[in-house]
Amino acid sequence: MELNYHLSTYFRFQSIDRMSFGVIAVILILIAITVYLVVYVIYPSGGSNDVLPTLTPLSDKKDIVMPDVTQKTLLGNNGGTIMGMFQLLSGDRTSKYSNNYTPILQVANNWYLEVANAPDPKQHSSARLRVRTNGQGTSTQDEMIDLPPLPKQKWVFIAILRDGRRFDVIYDDKIVASQRLEHYPVVISSPVSIGGTGLDGAAIHVIINNTRMSPMDIERTRRTLVDTKQLVLEADPLHTGLPAVSLFAQCPPGLPCNTVTQPPVNQMLQWSTPYA
Repeated sequence: MELNYHLSTYFRFQSIDRMSFGVIAVILILIAITVYLVVYVIYPSGGSNDVLPTLTPLSDKKDIVMPDVTQKTLLGNNGGTIMGMFQLLSGDRTSKYSNNYTPILQVANNWYLEVANAPDPKQHSSARLRVRTNGQGTSTQDEMIDLPPLPKQKWVFIAILRDGRRFDVIYDDKIVASQRLEHYPVVISSPVSIGGTGLDGAAIHVIINNTRMSPMDIERTRRTLVDTKQLVLEADPLHTGLPAVSLFAQCPPGLPCNTVTQPPVNQMLQWSTPYA
């Protein structure tokens, strides 16, 4: 009887210990998830942060960075950087905007990266960066930085770099505009937003940084977002997120296939390889 009692007590405590361990494990997992969401999603810290890691349509305006984070990273410092991958499938299909321009990326009341499907000839360009600056006294004004037209039906990497009154804009791996404004930009705490009514396209990997990054650092970041064909990894279903060479350069033994690096059978043909 006494032995049975001790065994029963032992197994009861063992069961309680296992239950306690399970509860503690669940609590730790919930704490880890909460910390991740707060630190990396809701309130990302300084440095470079990908605030849009998934494909997002541009057909509706969407806030992707909270106003206090925007203030800390892009507005409250002497410089800042914002960049991302954008794809426009068509232009503004509405007449909502009298000047034909629609923001695809903006910090409301501060600056707007805008595109136009059919801009007025006097505006010189189908893309522009409109920056609200402090005028004389308490008045504000908009200063324009004309940009080359954004190509459609393809992914374009866009970066906006600010250093005081100077703004630089990069398309893919080229600086397409560099201009020093007449007045300093206004600082009004607002969210970072993408998209708008009438736009057709998508965006992904919008990255913010609380310093003006160098063009070399910008290019290094861009190359991590695309494959060897300069396609956005997540938007390339054939490669399923892998570089083209890594996916098609392998030929498992025993299968009737040739690697992309194998020379042609006819030696008179030109041999092309992605590694050349």
